[in-house]
Amino acid sequence: MPRKLDEQEKSKKNLQQQIRHTKDRLRDAEFALEHEPMSPGRRKELEEKNENRRKDIWGKTKELREME
Repeated sequence: MPRKLDEQEKSKKNLQQQIRHTKDRLRDAEFALEHEPMSPGRRKELEEKNENRRKDIWGKTKELREME
């Protein structure tokens, strides 16, 4: 019986791509925080998302190291 997509092992290439994309989104949000006017609510939301992205990058990097 085939496993669900989220239960399948992640490939090294896939993890590397996910890390790159998350880093890109993090950089874009940091640029916006520094250079674009926004409401305090939106600023807080982006800061929280960036914190979650950093944790996600850390976890995926750890997982990638464990694969090697």
